[in-house]
Amino acid sequence: MNDIQKELVNVAGDVTVSKERVKKHVLQQPTNRKKSVRFTLLTVVLTLCVVGFIMMQLLTNETKQTTALFHERQLEHFERISHMIWSGQEQAYYKEEAYFSYEKLVASYYFAKSLGVTYSKKELEAERKKQVEQLEMLQQSPESKAFFLGLEPKQYVKTYLEPLLPMYTARTKLYAIYQEKYPTFYAYQEVANIDAKRYFQAHFAEQARTFQKEHNIEIRTSAHGSSMVGTVAKVESNVFLFIEGVIPEDLNHMTEGQLAEKYEQADWYPVLDEFPVKQGDYITFTSMGTGSIEENGVVRKYGLLTKLEKLEPTITKVLELENEQEVAQFLQDVPWQPANKIARPPDYSFQVDGVRIEMWKGYGGSLYLQKVGSGEIQLNAKRAMQLKALIGLQES
Repeated sequence: MNDIQKELVNVAGDVTVSKERVKKHVLQQPTNRKKSVRFTLLTVVLTLCVVGFIMMQLLTNETKQTTALFHERQLEHFERISHMIWSGQEQAYYKEEAYFSYEKLVASYYFAKSLGVTYSKKELEAERKKQVEQLEMLQQSPESKAFFLGLEPKQYVKTYLEPLLPMYTARTKLYAIYQEKYPTFYAYQEVANIDAKRYFQAHFAEQARTFQKEHNIEIRTSAHGSSMVGTVAKVESNVFLFIEGVIPEDLNHMTEGQLAEKYEQADWYPVLDEFPVKQGDYITFTSMGTGSIEENGVVRKYGLLTKLEKLEPTITKVLELENEQEVAQFLQDVPWQPANKIARPPDYSFQVDGVRIEMWKGYGGSLYLQKVGSGEIQLNAKRAMQLKALIGLQES
């Protein structure tokens, strides 16, 4: 039985009994040789026409159900959830939050289908049971009475969640795929959501806008993340360690401890299928946020990203000092302050007493210096000229 036949059975029920009734009715017809053969043929033709008409109606209904991505009643379900989680907000806020949750679920469903994810009747029933159990627990809370509006959990599932069960089931299986794909990455579900949203926007953006317009859903303009530039320090298990502000050559002459001390913004990101990377790549991407999790006393930082692009490494000019002691004395007299993170690579670097000094050009001839373990200092134009003379830096 193919997929269309199965869906027809789901919609119309098993028609085996009906077929047997028709067959019995035909077989029990009294034998009358005088009856014209044309009558029998006409009966068969009419029967086939009726069956064909029913099939066409069911297929038409199935097509409508497939192309209708969103439904008002299910949006109401997510709106009730948003009311329960956040209080004191305007109605437009609840509707927008409800739509975001609904779209995320729909996107994961269609993305999962594009990957060949299927589910059985048994899995749907398991999802139904899980939803009922969750609602029964929720029903015990006095604050959630308005959520149900007098409906029992089973009634609520039948009224509001029935069309969503396949979506929840498919998303659960999609998350399992991503957990296997990113075994060491804590936020694998969010990676799946990002990929699903990218797929959804590429294939269903117009339908989504139509639904938003029909239901007066105004999507607020939100930040799309922050741009980051740095180097891939390590790649393992489909994730990579990214250090912002580091250029590839830093990995060759700085120890891991020095890198960790100087560059606190070192986070693990997922390697996306569309954007493969390798150790030493100099990249820029849009970071969707970072977080951390502690396991067995070890804090592991992670982040999410989109729109990764590989860059040509910015070459920091390395200066060879001929009067290192004089430069060391000059730097010893400056008031070092706690260092702030500078995202772009330094313009110059040099070694003093085995410690690397990095230098950035500032406005009006000023200089910014950072020293591992000491902090940073901003030199005004006059002091900057003195240092440039000491290190033999001549700029055109």
